[in-house]
Amino acid sequence: MVVVERSRKPPIPVEVVDLRNLARLAMSRSDVQPLFWSFEHKGKVVLGHLSSIPYWRGNLPIFAYTFIEDEPGSYVAYTALDKEDAFFTNSTDDTRYLYGPIMKTAEEPELLVKALSRRRVLREKPVAVKARDIGSLVRVLMMMSDNTVSPPILHCKRSGEKHILGLIAPFFDYYEANALPVFFYLESREPPPAPFIKYYAGEGREEILYAEYISDMRYFYGRIVTVKSIPFIPRRLISRAPS
Repeated sequence: MVVVERSRKPPIPVEVVDLRNLARLAMSRSDVQPLFWSFEHKGKVVLGHLSSIPYWRGNLPIFAYTFIEDEPGSYVAYTALDKEDAFFTNSTDDTRYLYGPIMKTAEEPELLVKALSRRRVLREKPVAVKARDIGSLVRVLMMMSDNTVSPPILHCKRSGEKHILGLIAPFFDYYEANALPVFFYLESREPPPAPFIKYYAGEGREEILYAEYISDMRYFYGRIVTVKSIPFIPRRLISRAPS
């Protein structure tokens, strides 16, 4: 019974800036169709995706969401090959796109509404490690990626002019913890110029570029997802005045 009650805790909410960033976050895998949730909340239409990551003594559920203006279709269509595009559709016959089905609920899902209504920050923060440069962040991302899955790099603008890029990396079986979550992050005065990081290491050189979409398959591509706030940011960065 205790396990059941604990499982009723709401997920951690992460507001994504728009549909394209939400699709970029949820639809990174060609072998899995992600489920999107849609419901009305306080007069707004919510579209979100529920997932989880290894975190301390269990998994941390995350509800990434955005607000949309109109009733969505039956699917989210997305592509990042040779162009990036995301839109709603009722058919899945165009093979150039990936499709995520949308579950439209008749009522507000209680757990998700609790997540949207919560004001407190994440109490158990990960271990925060500041990266020296973007190359260090991308190399961690490559270590965590394979042919089917690659975690996102989260981006948000803090108060003032600071921008933060960050990545959660779990290190499994750490003492009593199932996974030690480490938040590798980087601070910048400028936002990332494009939604993808294009990386190549070979022929005696390392190359890091930004790209609007995925094209040259010789490169590794990291996804940047822009959100309103990152729950893993250490408290000292939240409270510190920008320099």
